[in-house]
Order: sequence, then structure tokens, then C-alpha cells
Amino acid sequence: MEENNNNQEQHDFAQMLEESLDRTDDFVVGDSVTGVVVQIDDENIFVDISGKSEAVMAAAEFRAKDNQLTIKVGDRVKAHVVSTSHGEIQLTSSIGKGAANPELLKTAYSFNIPVHGTITAVIKGGYSVSVSGIKCFCPFSQIGIKSPETPESLIEQSCEFSIIEYAEKGKNIILSRRILLEEQIKEQEQHLKETLKEGDTVTGSVASVKKFGIFIDLDGVEALVPRSELSRSRLVDISNFSRGETVTARVKSIDWENGRITLSIQDMTPDPWDTISRYNEGDDIQGTVVNIIKNGAFVEIEPGLEGFLHISRMNLLKKVTRPEDIVSVGDTLRVKITDIKTNERKIALDIIGEGSSPWDNSEKSFSDTHTGTVEAIKPQGINVRLDNGMLGFVPRRELDIPPNSDIQNRYSAGNEINVAVIEIDTDKKKLILSEKKFLEMKEKKEYTYYKEKHGSGEGSTLGDLFKDKFNELQKNIEKK
Repeated sequence: MEENNNNQEQHDFAQMLEESLDRTDDFVVGDSVTGVVVQIDDENIFVDISGKSEAVMAAAEFRAKDNQLTIKVGDRVKAHVVSTSHGEIQLTSSIGKGAANPELLKTAYSFNIPVHGTITAVIKGGYSVSVSGIKCFCPFSQIGIKSPETPESLIEQSCEFSIIEYAEKGKNIILSRRILLEEQIKEQEQHLKETLKEGDTVTGSVASVKKFGIFIDLDGVEALVPRSELSRSRLVDISNFSRGETVTARVKSIDWENGRITLSIQDMTPDPWDTISRYNEGDDIQGTVVNIIKNGAFVEIEPGLEGFLHISRMNLLKKVTRPEDIVSVGDTLRVKITDIKTNERKIALDIIGEGSSPWDNSEKSFSDTHTGTVEAIKPQGINVRLDNGMLGFVPRRELDIPPNSDIQNRYSAGNEINVAVIEIDTDKKKLILSEKKFLEMKEKKEYTYYKEKHGSGEGSTLGDLFKDKFNELQKNIEKK
């Protein structure tokens, strides 16, 4: 048993010796290191950076405003070597978080170590910055990737800076925050190139709001949410988004070659077409006009679900030539769904106005003859709007014109015409009219009137005239 213990001790010693030989002490001022916190006391943080000597950091660098430590044993830290004297390696996450002096800032300048400073005032050309009590200067152009809208808004903010000029033994120190931010952006961009893909969900803060969309800050890398991707509704108010607001979006596309990441907020919400079965043809609903085109208007039923109201359905009693004369974007309308084409993602609508539609129960109360107004002339016939608002069609064969004659020469838009109904389908809102039929019915009515009032008319000159007229009307009727 004792022999086994001796063998184990020899093995452990050999392992420790091997690890000791692997560890090195060749750190120099300016080195960037990563280590693990192994001990903490009131003044210092002790860090294992795989060296023979102890690495120490000031605990003050990790104290919050309430004096509580923001780090614990076992945490990994990134730091810079600022001293290797007296057998001790001194580290800092950023010079200026603890005590500093001009010589230490010179070291930061020489070895490109970041410094921690507080913006104290706006002065000519830039900002006055205090780095642990040492006065420095940061030009406006170096304070960030973009200049702030109001320079005074940065006063009392603490930031990391890089020293870009050190002169007059520390009396003239110029800082740049922009250099560090650009480095962070490059690192973050590289990280995103390795990890980000289309379809991912990301969270960031609004960096700026533009008319065409909003830019989202993804830890230094900006991505665009186009206006069309802000919401499923076309009525989205872009002013509802404010700078600094946290938003969640889905990655729409990535173009690293041109440095473009496109996001979508609307893709985070359900597609209403997935539950279109909630709606049926004939439903009476309320909608909002979101867009107007030449031949009608799009009406939003709910965000992401729109129906189309054709110009011919905007007024059931008269012809509409311009949709803008009837509706405006933002108007609220009562509409009826007349058709749903799920595969084509199309919904057709009818406007619901005051009173009943002229098509309602028209088969029961519709008269045989009407006076209408010519609305359109086509090679195959003419469209006629009846006095009750219904639109009908008179085929060429039903017009009172000679064969092969030009319709345009006989009829003009706006002229009145007398027609008779020869076919009606209220479900399809189809109405076929005839000018010939009207004339036939008129002649038959005249014939009947004369016959009933004057009889045969025999034995008198006037009677002969009536008889001749009756015979002429009757022949015309028989020909037809």
C-alpha cells in the first residue's frame, strides 16, 4: 500500500514538473493575455495566465457604482500587461479605471493599450476627457463611428479610448474612441460571418430611424429592417420606433460582399393567410384603405390581409371614373367579401353603402324595359348604366343598327338609350339588354293601343289610315 502511495506521489510530482516547464514567464509590456481569476481580496484580483509569476489586477477595475465587484473566482478575463517588475506581472483591462500617471499613459500609447476615460466637457474641436485625473483631448471626428446629434449628450459618459498622440511629457494627449469601435465592429462582423445565417432570430437596439426603414445595432454591426418588413400592415407608423429601443427580428438576407444584412420584424408575427378559413364569402366586415391604384383600392381587413375593391364596385348606383373621388388612404369602409382565392392570396370585395343594392331581389321586382346611359362602347356591344344603378350589356346583335355598320358612329358615351331585359343573373350580377327587343315591345304596345281604341276603322278615311298602320306594325313584328 505504501509503495502504491509513493508511486502516485512520484506521478503527481512529474505531472506538476511537466506543467511547470510548459508555463512561461516571457510576457512583456503591451501583451494581450487571457486568464482565469484564482483569488480576490479587497485590493487585488489574482489571475492565472499560465506564467510562473503571479498576475495581478486592481480590484477597482471591477467595482460597480455601488462598490460591488462584478467579477468572481473562475471568471475568464482579457487584459493587457503593463508591468513585469519586481517579479510580478501587473495587468489592466483598461488603464484609467484605477490610479494612473503620465508614464503609465505613455506605456499605453507605446503598446496600444486602451485607456478608460470620462468625458467632462465640450471644448473647441472636440471633448475634454479625464483619464484618472489626467486631462486629455478627443476630437469630434474620433468620438465615435458617427458624430452625435448633440455633442453635450456625451458629457459624464465613461468610455474606452486609444491614445493616438502623446507629447510634451503627457501634457498633450490625444485620444480616439473611434479606433476601438472600428476594431470591435471588425471582430463582431467576423463572428457574425462565422455564426449568422438566414432565418436566425436576432435582438438588437434601434440605431437610427429613416423614412425607408430602421437600422438595428447588432453589437456594432448595423442591419436594416426595410419599411416593408416592419409590419404586415401597410399602415405601419415608422415614428413608433425610437433610437435605443430593443427589437427582435428575423434575418432575411445576408450580403457580406456589400456589407448588408436585411432583417424582418413582420416575419416574427403569424401569417394571417394561414388561418384564412376564419373568413367566408358573404362576410360583412370593416376594413381600412391602404393603397389606391387606377382600377381600384386595396382594403386591409387585418394586418397582412388585404382585399381588393374594384372601381366598378365602389358605387352601385353610378359610374366611378377615379377611385380617389370615392375613397382615400386611411378611410374605414364597410365591405363584403365576394370571393376568396387562397392559392392566389386574393380577396375580392364589394362596398356596402347606405340602402340596398339594386341587385337585391331584382329578379322579383325588375321591370322589362328601361332607359339607360351609354357608358362604354366596344366592338362586341355597349355597356349601359340603368337608372337604378345596375350595369348591363347590349350585345351587337341586339342593337338597332344595320349589319356591318360602325357602332362608334351610332352610339356615344353619355347618350340615353331605351333597352329591354332579355337575361338577368343576380348571383353573377349579369344583365343582358336589347335595344331591338325594346323597339319590338314598343311597336306591339302601340299596335294593341290603336286596335283597342279604334277597332278596325272600316268605312272612313281615318279608319283606313289606322288599318294601314296596324298592318305595317304587324308585318314588322312578324319579321322579327
